[in-house]
Amino acid sequence: MKSYLTPIVYPTSEEEAFKWGFDVFKPHGTPMAWVIDWESGSAGYGLPWERVKEVAQFKVGEDLSKLTVDEIFAAHTYMFKLQWHSIFKTIENRYGVKEARQIARDLGYPMGKRGWTLLMERFGSPVPLDKAAWYQDIAHLLYGPDTHAYSWTDGEKSVCARTRCLFHQPEEMESNSVYPRSFCDSYIEAYMDVEPGLFCVRSPHYCLDPDVPGEGDGKRCVHIWTYEKSIIDAMPEKWKAAIPPTTKEVLRKKGAKV
Repeated sequence: MKSYLTPIVYPTSEEEAFKWGFDVFKPHGTPMAWVIDWESGSAGYGLPWERVKEVAQFKVGEDLSKLTVDEIFAAHTYMFKLQWHSIFKTIENRYGVKEARQIARDLGYPMGKRGWTLLMERFGSPVPLDKAAWYQDIAHLLYGPDTHAYSWTDGEKSVCARTRCLFHQPEEMESNSVYPRSFCDSYIEAYMDVEPGLFCVRSPHYCLDPDVPGEGDGKRCVHIWTYEKSIIDAMPEKWKAAIPPTTKEVLRKKGAKV
């Protein structure tokens, strides 16, 4: 962790490009980041995933004082994920998918509004793009080790790529994928509602495209924040087509061609 931006080596390997989302949004100039190595970012981040599941499944000794802070924090994050998705599965079983998706949107909007409002109070409006990247880092850091995110800025946009997201459905709940998407759509739409001139797009549908090599598993989403409408206007039509209708409506009200 550090208190200054660091250049990211680019161009780089395909694996690194995928991790940072360079294959989706190419940097203009030198991409800069606050956090480089999430594996050692904070408590729990360097813990093997198998050990996290062992703790969460109670496969530990009887003496709980032997559990480390890393193990407790990482397992807590995983338990939060399971509880979040269990709640939405219960809502779905009671009221159906459509209502459950609306509840996910109803939950996401005030959370997104609160998050960006706090950022505006902290850094002013418009929020500087480097601070938008910083915000993504601290938000994902606070969500815990199951939410690795790689955020960067090139001065004209900030991008966040997530290969491990806290709200991504667990393996045993793959059908829940619609709920984190609805939640996140509403979240970023709230950003744009409270910040004049901000354009924000999430592109998980692009990442779910089975025709794109290495991206058919759908376990990555990529976000972009910018105050340059031309960047949104210039997005490939394939990506524009994948933008959710509710997000398109907000973008169009701001003058974007989507």
